[in-house]
Amino acid sequence: MEDSKMPSSVELVKKLTGAREVKETHISYAVLADDYVYKIKKPVDFGFLDYRSLKSRRAFCILEKELNDRFSEGIYLEVMKLVRRSGDTFALVPVENSLTAIEYVLKMKRIADGDFLASRISEGAIDYACMVRIGSETAELLKRLERAPEDPDFPDAFSSVKFNAEENFSQTEKYAGSFIDMDSYEFIKRKSLKFLDENREIFNKRAESGFVKNGHGDLRLEHIYFNENGSVGLIDCIEFNKRFRYMDVIAEAAFLSMELDMSGRTEFADGFTEGFLSVFPDGDSVKLLNYYRSYLAYVRAKVTCFLLDGKDEAWEGYSVKKAEVSRLIDMSAYYALCADGMETPLFYGIMGTGKSRNAKAFAERFPVCRVNSDEVRKKEAGVPITEKMYLDYGKGVYSKENSIKVYANMAAAVASKISIGRGCLVDASFIEPEYLNEFEKADTGKLRFFQFTAPDGVIMERLKERLARDVVSDGRPAIYRAQKESARMPEAELVTETTGSVSENVERIFKTLIK
Repeated sequence: MEDSKMPSSVELVKKLTGAREVKETHISYAVLADDYVYKIKKPVDFGFLDYRSLKSRRAFCILEKELNDRFSEGIYLEVMKLVRRSGDTFALVPVENSLTAIEYVLKMKRIADGDFLASRISEGAIDYACMVRIGSETAELLKRLERAPEDPDFPDAFSSVKFNAEENFSQTEKYAGSFIDMDSYEFIKRKSLKFLDENREIFNKRAESGFVKNGHGDLRLEHIYFNENGSVGLIDCIEFNKRFRYMDVIAEAAFLSMELDMSGRTEFADGFTEGFLSVFPDGDSVKLLNYYRSYLAYVRAKVTCFLLDGKDEAWEGYSVKKAEVSRLIDMSAYYALCADGMETPLFYGIMGTGKSRNAKAFAERFPVCRVNSDEVRKKEAGVPITEKMYLDYGKGVYSKENSIKVYANMAAAVASKISIGRGCLVDASFIEPEYLNEFEKADTGKLRFFQFTAPDGVIMERLKERLARDVVSDGRPAIYRAQKESARMPEAELVTETTGSVSENVERIFKTLIK
């Protein structure tokens, strides 16, 4: 940022430290030197924090160091103060120094950009196994924390959680129908409050059992880093408001997994969750996971609505932020759908009906794991995913006997994902009742039935066009009629003809799910 726009205290710290860069947030400045970072709090009051007095900034600098020392080693170095020695001579001295403070400064060791989790993910240096380890190490850091003290403003833990939820909906009611889709608003509100009322005792029991900690409160990708030995550390714990920091450990995990979902990294979110749940393996942690994901996605949507309030298309960034709200509300709604019991949409139909195209679009919009029969079949056969296997209808790997195994393995994959709180979408034909039986025998959640169709002429053109492309499906004109005439598919709650818009199809299916 321009020096002329910085407070004089920031300019002085920059000059004294030889720093070349300053980063600004809504609550602080970070003066970046080669080896150190110097944080200066802004004299602001946002209701949920109050840094207006020099005395409060001193206290919060000290508290920030104390709290973050629990998660990191050798990063938060000391609280200092900016002082005038004489005339125009200034210095940074220890907080205990007797000279009068102009400002208080928190000195930190600078972590290399490449040592943050966000950077390593963007560089492709992280895989699923890494995320499992990160999840378990993060959980261990939280597990050893002291439990949160009782809040005198609320009679029990449940009251605090419900207050936060109701506050969310009252603060965003005016955005329903504009920034927030009205159907989604009503669904999230209804499902969330119902879940809370039906699970009051779980929230109170977890607080009594020590799951509610004096924790971190802002577990984001940019707040996780790697030490020299490869272990995980955390920074930027919330110090300014204990209400945001006193939370259930599973809410901390929900925040990071929701962030990963937001960026389209559902597999990494699942790896993190798997590792986290290995440290907190109790059933209630899984039960609460999607409630907290829904709540936290909604909180982020709410904050973005506040930013958009009073603005229109003339404001730079309006369309981007409005789309961000829509994305977060979609996520919140889908998490809410699965909060009190996982729901598993089945996208099915004969070859060429467009089920996979629509399934992919649905999985891009909502935080689900898409399980596709063609991909599972070829993986089990040891065949490259786009290699053609043109066999006679119902023969070889496409025999009914082998297909039953494929569907059993798909059902097992869905059950495995459900065990860590991930909703799934199944993309398969389901042309035989025995295939559905494999799902009904396993813990695959509440099955929802969505059939796809298209006119014969459209399907034949699609199948002919596929012959020239590298696609996972082996469907082709020569076997189309045999599959159509023998198919015995389940009854659908919604049948979609796929000659229209894919986005409209996805919207119609979503509204069916939440009606």
